[in-house]
Amino acid sequence: MTGPDDSAMDAMPDAFLAAMLAPPARAGDRAFAVQVDRAIDAQAAYARARARFWASFAFEALAVAALLAGLWLLSGTPLLAPLAGPAEWGLAPPLLLVLLLWFGGTQRLRGV
Repeated sequence: MTGPDDSAMDAMPDAFLAAMLAPPARAGDRAFAVQVDRAIDAQAAYARARARFWASFAFEALAVAALLAGLWLLSGTPLLAPLAGPAEWGLAPPLLLVLLLWFGGTQRLRGV
């Protein structure tokens, strides 16, 4: 069903649609564009920092596991078995050693 008003659309449908769908003519919002650029830069910096954190965390977790495994293996040797008894060597000294080594290593690397 067509009406008498449809003659303008039949004559130039592409031009009519282009005129109706065109964005309004106005100046660009420079402050908004700068704000979006800063948000993108901040998001990229956060992603880089997050990747560095997870890499550092994996390395530190592997180092702590290796230290604990080394302490466990050393405590099982016949030479050190008397020193590794529960009376002389509980869990506190090896864990403190691991924490001190972790703290010293991470602080030294973060200063670089």
